[in-house]
This record gives sequence, C-alpha cells and structure tokens, in this order.
Amino acid sequence: MKNLKRNLAICMSLLMIPLMLMGCKPKVGPDETAKSLVEFAIKGDQSGVSKIGVSQSEINNAVKAEKDEFLKEIKSTFTTSGLNVTDAQVNEIYKAVMEDFKKVTVTTQIGSQNDKTAEVKLKSTYVDLEAISMKAANNAIAQFENSGITDEKELKTKLTDAFVKNLITELKNAKPSEAKEKTFKFVVKDKVWLPENESQFFSDVAKLVSGQK
Repeated sequence: MKNLKRNLAICMSLLMIPLMLMGCKPKVGPDETAKSLVEFAIKGDQSGVSKIGVSQSEINNAVKAEKDEFLKEIKSTFTTSGLNVTDAQVNEIYKAVMEDFKKVTVTTQIGSQNDKTAEVKLKSTYVDLEAISMKAANNAIAQFENSGITDEKELKTKLTDAFVKNLITELKNAKPSEAKEKTFKFVVKDKVWLPENESQFFSDVAKLVSGQK
C-alpha cells in the first residue's frame, strides 16, 4: 500500500467541482474558501462548500465519484502486486483512512490579498500513510516468516489477510503528526475565490494530509 498517498491525490482531483456564486464580488474570503475545500475533500464536511455556492447535486456527485475512484485505486494497488482482496476488505480500508483524516486539523491564513488574487497559507497536521502501511506489511511478513507454508497461493492469501487486518488496526490507532504548511495562490473566478490551479491544489493538499513531501 505504498501507493496509497498517490491514490489519495488522484481521488481528490475528482473534487474539482464547478462553483458559482451570485453577487458583485465574493461573499466568502479566500482563507475560508480554502479551509472549506480542504474540510470537504478530507473529511466530507459539506457545510463550507455549500456556503460558497456549490449545489447539493454537485456535492453528491463529487462525493460519489471520489469514493468510487478511491475504492478502485485501493483494490488496484493490491491486484497489481498479485494480491487479491475482497470488496469488504477494500471498504474497511477506505473507511479507516477517511476516519483518520477526520482527526486532521487544518488552519488557513491570508498572507496577502487584493481584489483579484490572494496568497493563502494552509497549515495541516497529517497522517503518515506510508509509515503506517510499511509497519502493517512488515508485521504481516514477520508473522508468516517461519510458518512453513509452501503453497504460494495459500501464503499470499494469509499474508494479504494479515496485512489488511494490521493496516486497519494501525489506521484506527494512528494519531496525526505535527503540522506541515504550504502557501497557495487563490484568484476570483465566477465571483468566487478559488485556487489558481485547482488540480494542483487538491494534489498538494493530499500530500500535506498524508505526510508526503
């Protein structure tokens, strides 16, 4: 599951949903918009994005697309390694990851701003998914290192099951590490403050909350 962080970035890119707000100028500041987008992407908190003009149908579509793609990517990570997991196991991993991100604390602060552009510093604690995955894998390997099992298929099945159980346990017990920060440029689009590069914004946020450099 070393690719879990990359998969998260892919899935979060699906949250580039169309935003529209009526009025002469933005009613929600760039710092609040940044926090709303992050809270929605990593915690599923819909309250902020609804304030900046996202319809409920757009929210629902984005949530479904993100979840479907994330589940697919998790399963793909196993299958490309020659390991088989059930849909139930994939769902358990997904739920554990999303519960971990609810523990993350995000703050935003405006560095500079004019009528059309703003610099927003985003600071977030993070969950180190790579360290968690590696620990779960190493523990599973150690568990069967001297098992004496000679059937490769049986060994792979047992290793996979052990890894999934270890991973879910580690995710449930995980605590966020100290905060990392990054500054983003926001611009006014369709009377709403939005990241200048939405794809890059969500990709960088995924790196922040999962401890990726």
